[in-house]
Amino acid sequence: MITPRFHLSQDENSVTISIRAPYCSLSQLEIDVDEEVFLFSSKPYYLRLTLPGKIVEDERSKSSFDTDSGEFLFTYHKEQPGEYFKDLELITKLLTVKVDAHCEKGTIPIEVISEHDTEPGESIVSNPEFGYGFALRNSNDFMKVSSAFDDIFEVNPCEVSLKERRKLRIQYEQGKFNMDHYMADFIDNDQICEVISQKFSLGEKQDSSFSFTEMELDFLKDLPNKQYNLSMEQIAYCQNGLIDLLFAYCYDQRITEFEGNSESSWDINKLAATLCWFEGFAKPKAAIISAFRRSLIYPLYRHFELSQTVFNDLKTLISSNIKEIVRVLIKIYNIFLHGDRYIINQIFIKDYIIYVMKWDSDLWNKTVQEVTTLKVAKVDLGLNLMEIEDGFIPHCEFAALTINDDSDHDASDSDDYSSSDGSTDDSSSSDDSSECESCCGETIDGKHLIPH
Repeated sequence: MITPRFHLSQDENSVTISIRAPYCSLSQLEIDVDEEVFLFSSKPYYLRLTLPGKIVEDERSKSSFDTDSGEFLFTYHKEQPGEYFKDLELITKLLTVKVDAHCEKGTIPIEVISEHDTEPGESIVSNPEFGYGFALRNSNDFMKVSSAFDDIFEVNPCEVSLKERRKLRIQYEQGKFNMDHYMADFIDNDQICEVISQKFSLGEKQDSSFSFTEMELDFLKDLPNKQYNLSMEQIAYCQNGLIDLLFAYCYDQRITEFEGNSESSWDINKLAATLCWFEGFAKPKAAIISAFRRSLIYPLYRHFELSQTVFNDLKTLISSNIKEIVRVLIKIYNIFLHGDRYIINQIFIKDYIIYVMKWDSDLWNKTVQEVTTLKVAKVDLGLNLMEIEDGFIPHCEFAALTINDDSDHDASDSDDYSSSDGSTDDSSSSDDSSECESCCGETIDGKHLIPH
């Protein structure tokens, strides 16, 4: 059976359900309303919704069918007049009824689940140390993935622990930082200033004026309504990973005049260590520091004030309503859909879209509050930018740089950005597509990066 395109609207006393079913059989039409459950069936279409409140079918109910557009309209009064039905625009949440779900100790349940909690072949890991993907939940043999996508991911997460990934990533970033490129953008910054001056419009829509497009509704209706029973640790990885991902998206949007281009998938993949290194950030600050560093190491424009502007863009976006974030994630999904990076959608993005529609908003708001109050200075990044700008550090001394930053996990990690044995790569430049193969065939301290 086909799930038809649908959307819902409401006023103070009623709910209207719009269903587009142009090829339906009217002779086999079946409509049923039972408190919060609405059922529509007309071959080849089938739709069952569980609403956030109860509706009544009585003499006030209305229904109509437009033969030209194939659209049904059903209007029912609310059992409690004046009740507000929350998140009717997030239609994936309405597609299945609530059922009881077993929750392990230390996990937070999501009420609504589908028939299949996991994708075929997906293995869920309770210990994220060697996990990867969304909330570090996957534990499949990654070589099955890496052999086909070795230019997208920098490390095999099944062979390298989360702590070692971080050490290798920081060490590799230190070696890839190009002081000449950074100073060139620092001195000759007219074009960068134009990029910085652009107005950021994402996240500015008021909740009452927001509506998904037909294409977005089609996408949402086809998503599975999955359950995610995540530990508090995994929730932190999930939310901070989203911060990392959205920073990368905001950067790409700003440098492409908010239109995106053929390099957008590379930009987002490369800037977000969550995606390419399977990083797990325990704190928002760690995610932001990583995003700042990578924005000064890999892309075409490498300027601290540009990164600060992108950070302000991020603050605006995450402070907006959750529907705006869902829209952005759908855009990211479509960016990765074309080309080899579609695998990122399967490992990360699809789950993020489903999860953010049903997560604990109080926990997310705490993360947002922490991010919006964060201040990032050049000294935090471990790249000695102030000294480089003042001309005090010779190029060859870069390998011994230090950082003062809070630990991702505990005090023992406070020197995450301390000295590395990587050396500066003068030839590194993100306007050369070979940058996305930065870790080809390399090892650091005997640790295996993805072979090419």
